[in-house]
Amino acid sequence: MALIKRRIIPLLGPAVWVAQAHAEAPVVAEATETPAAPPAPPGPELPSRVNIQFFGDSLAQGLWLTTHPLLRRREDLRALNGTRHATGLTRSDEHDWVATVQQTRAREAAQVVIVWIGANDFRPFVDRTARARFQFGTPEFFEAYRRTVETITRASVSTRGQVAWLGLPNMRDGQFAAAARRLNDSIQAGTEAGGGQYVSTWEATSDEAGRFRTSIADAERRERRLRADDGVHFSDLGYRLMARLAFDRLAATRPELASFMRAAQDAVGA
Repeated sequence: MALIKRRIIPLLGPAVWVAQAHAEAPVVAEATETPAAPPAPPGPELPSRVNIQFFGDSLAQGLWLTTHPLLRRREDLRALNGTRHATGLTRSDEHDWVATVQQTRAREAAQVVIVWIGANDFRPFVDRTARARFQFGTPEFFEAYRRTVETITRASVSTRGQVAWLGLPNMRDGQFAAAARRLNDSIQAGTEAGGGQYVSTWEATSDEAGRFRTSIADAERRERRLRADDGVHFSDLGYRLMARLAFDRLAATRPELASFMRAAQDAVGA
């Protein structure tokens, strides 16, 4: 009978088994540090130049004519003229401001929109859609006017424009001034409902007693002319002061535009 040799397996000690088990097991790296947080998304890219679009009647036209030569000296600011004298919001059959703003914004969406209008808006409001006329002073008039202001404001806000809508100033004629104050209520309501900034000019154009102010004292207490002879429009100084009101409001309420609006304030001086 052939002799069968049996293989003898040596007995391994506990320390050897442990070492062998570690050698055969997959290596798992221990987390010794907290994973880094993903990078934050980039913030909105600021433009190198801000376009300032002016809309409105002869008040806005005077504002643009005065400030444009001053703003154009800066490479980071550009003033665009969308004004038209002897127009208003009440007579869309003569000039349709809603369509004008919508078309202009579609062509060139300026980051800042400044509107000043209303000096010709004390006549009946013509609603071409409803084929109706609303007399100034009636609830229907003020509601139609408010809706128009809101529509124009929304047309600018929806195209990423920040709106500063200047209210009407105090007027020399008492009845005209009273009517302007009533119209300002609709302008403010419509502007704010549309997402814009209403900028009151009343306090800056009135004295301590609330009366029409024709001039303003400078740092040396010299009186400087504020208004034009017609008691409605402004001097060069007056327009620059009104522009500063708009720029100041936007700088305070729109942080992303603050540096540009402060630059605009410096440019117009006053």
